[in-house]
Amino acid sequence: MVNNLSQEVKRIVGAFVFYSRIPLPSSWHSGKISHSSRYFSLVGWLVGAASAAVWMLAQMLFSVSPGASPEGPVPIAVLLGIIVAVLLTGALHEDGFVDTCDGLGGGWTAEERLRIMKDSRIGTYGALGILFLVLFKFFALLQIETEILPWVWISGHTLSRFLSISQLRFSDYVQDPAKSKSGSMTEFSGFDLIVNAAFGLLPLFFIGNQVLVGLSAVVFIWWVTLVHFKKRLGGVTGDCLGATQQLSEVVFYLCLGSNIGV
Repeated sequence: MVNNLSQEVKRIVGAFVFYSRIPLPSSWHSGKISHSSRYFSLVGWLVGAASAAVWMLAQMLFSVSPGASPEGPVPIAVLLGIIVAVLLTGALHEDGFVDTCDGLGGGWTAEERLRIMKDSRIGTYGALGILFLVLFKFFALLQIETEILPWVWISGHTLSRFLSISQLRFSDYVQDPAKSKSGSMTEFSGFDLIVNAAFGLLPLFFIGNQVLVGLSAVVFIWWVTLVHFKKRLGGVTGDCLGATQQLSEVVFYLCLGSNIGV
């Protein structure tokens, strides 16, 4: 029992070490511990909660007038919340989205696309893609009611991570795990999927009925990206998972900020 608990703690630490920039002692985690990705959605709890906390503080500091409650999110407060998420993750998922845009946009064959995705340089497709993504994320969050925005922010991070990592159960990982920077995190079992689902879906219960529209939309995005990756690459890579996470997060915010289902 004690050994099992210790192993799970190391897996949790491993998830935070790989998927965030939170400084943790290296002695807390061993690279030999597998299945750390089962706690990917748990990382989303921390990232989303930190973004929401910074937003709430900035919302009070930058209100139009002292003591006044703004009708909607203050733009600079939303921007600071987005920045916090990027800092906590080291832009890991944004980087995957950029590489995926470049690979799928510039390659003619699966081999060529995979080669482009490994290139550290940013191309036109990646630059434009991340620009549009950040703008959509920013303006979508501005449209969401302040009463539910903290839970929407947390849900966006947890749900998108659950959907992203779940693609490992439905598609081949087309890169050599030994050569991939995310190779150690690709071991993903059915139990890992269940754990991620628990952490990923729980925040949705704290939002109103309009969450059903957002949930339906991101499930559709999950399916479209999965089919597209299989067709264009033969499966998924770590960059693909990052792209799915970012797209799912943004689409979720767009749906919650729209008038659909309200």
